[in-house]
Amino acid sequence: MATGKTNIPVEIFSEYIVEKLRRSNPHLQHASDESRYILGGSVVHIPQAGASPTVVKNRDTYPATAVRRGDTSVTYALDVYTSTPTHIAWDEENEASYDKIDSVMNDHVATLVEAVGDNAFYLWLKGLKKDANGALQADAIPSSNIIYTTGAEEAMAIADGVTATRKAFTAADLAKAQYLMNHANVPKEGRYACLESAQYKQLIDSLSANQMAAFQQSADLANGVVGRLYGFDIMERSSVAAFSALGAPVEPGTTLTADNYIGAVCWQKDCVTKAKGDILPFLNEKQATYFGDIFSALVKFGGRCKRSDWGGVVAILSDKPAASPAAASPAAGGSDDNGGSDDNGGSDDNGGAEGNGGES
Repeated sequence: MATGKTNIPVEIFSEYIVEKLRRSNPHLQHASDESRYILGGSVVHIPQAGASPTVVKNRDTYPATAVRRGDTSVTYALDVYTSTPTHIAWDEENEASYDKIDSVMNDHVATLVEAVGDNAFYLWLKGLKKDANGALQADAIPSSNIIYTTGAEEAMAIADGVTATRKAFTAADLAKAQYLMNHANVPKEGRYACLESAQYKQLIDSLSANQMAAFQQSADLANGVVGRLYGFDIMERSSVAAFSALGAPVEPGTTLTADNYIGAVCWQKDCVTKAKGDILPFLNEKQATYFGDIFSALVKFGGRCKRSDWGGVVAILSDKPAASPAAASPAAGGSDDNGGSDDNGGSDDNGGAEGNGGES
């Protein structure tokens, strides 16, 4: 995407970043898009219909009592992601054997895209929910929606230079996530799970020969899906989500220690959202005090878990050898010895019901 010494068309730059978001963060393609509800470029405002009218059979009382429908709305602000400006000196730009501005632009885009992808998972795990009075308050995925891994203990990288002993991720752990979603009446179509790279390797190691064969046959690499197991299309990423020692979601960019958990995120595409706002490049050419150009970029992005009960979102944390904060995870009806990577690996309690629960 060479630009030379000309201004950068905003439309082209926006399309370029959107395509990068799609290719680098395939999980964002599997979420309900609320971008059309953005007001003023910064806030998502979604009208919510009130209670439906009741039906009376063979009405014999007149006049009927009129009831006003109490409509509400969901509102949340977009986060603004900005890259730190880069100074492109005149001599570097004119003497380098490559397009310096193009190289700098690609670097900024890659950094912004990674930040947005990391924060999407965080927004699905922590956000604002309405209380009994309709007021918004901070909330996070409840412990009932968190599963802890049960495999053999091994060393895992928590962050760069930080290693700790954790229990491996197994197929049985994913079966538990299937059980939780079935029990919460989450639709069976459109379920996804994104695993941290080490967790993905551990999952592969836990599969039987039959499971592995079926898993590989279900891969859709063009869309970021490396396989399918227990009803989930599986994705893999170098980083997904981090949690505190008490199991609370940790914001991306926080310095992690050996006490932190790393985790996978499972979701159903209609239970989480995304919203893309303004995408803008900034190029100040021939700045007298810098003897060169200055480049930076901005992206507005937001998202949330739609259901007030956090249905459709499950986190699977790599457990410590000691007891976890929520050691009692629901037992799955299935076993990891299931020969195929089908939808019935876990218990199918309430699996036939496809209701979406209450939306916040």
